[in-house]
Amino acid sequence: MKSVDVPKVSKMQTTIMISGTGGQGVIAAAEFLAEALYKNGRHVVNTRSYGAEARGGSARAEVIASDEEIYDLQFEKADIMVILSIPAYRKFVSVGKPGGLMIVDSRVSAKLVSGEIRKDLEVMTVSASDIAERLGNPIVANMVLLAALAKKTQLISIDQLRDAVKTLMRPQFQEINLKAIEEGATAL
Repeated sequence: MKSVDVPKVSKMQTTIMISGTGGQGVIAAAEFLAEALYKNGRHVVNTRSYGAEARGGSARAEVIASDEEIYDLQFEKADIMVILSIPAYRKFVSVGKPGGLMIVDSRVSAKLVSGEIRKDLEVMTVSASDIAERLGNPIVANMVLLAALAKKTQLISIDQLRDAVKTLMRPQFQEINLKAIEEGATAL
């Protein structure tokens, strides 16, 4: 009997880490992203960790998205990193996979010294904090960055991100977050 080489099918899996300081909406951002990815037909795992002090301490959330079921829940390196604060950058910058994407608030990147900047990542800066302050609520910088992620990567659409906000967020906070998404989608 003749053996036949069967091509190996690799599953499409993307690992995303969102990090910042407690109170910046890191955990919420991961939940919105996970919801949008799920609605886009992906299998999703969403984990989170934050210091006992929550507000002011480090916060990190991971999202694993795959076109197949996810059995390995280990999150070692991120294909995509979303960074909201300097302490988060310094603590988690090593998590990025070489060749990966880092989406970072421009206020964070402005404070980095040359030795702190990784040359092996594609770095995209977004004026998320400036946009959020102009909209009247600094916490929506997380949504600005998620919209930029959606536009850059095409993992989810802006409409799927809007739908996640409408599904998961209390009605009184939806309008400003939807505005932040619109601003983030055009911030590139």
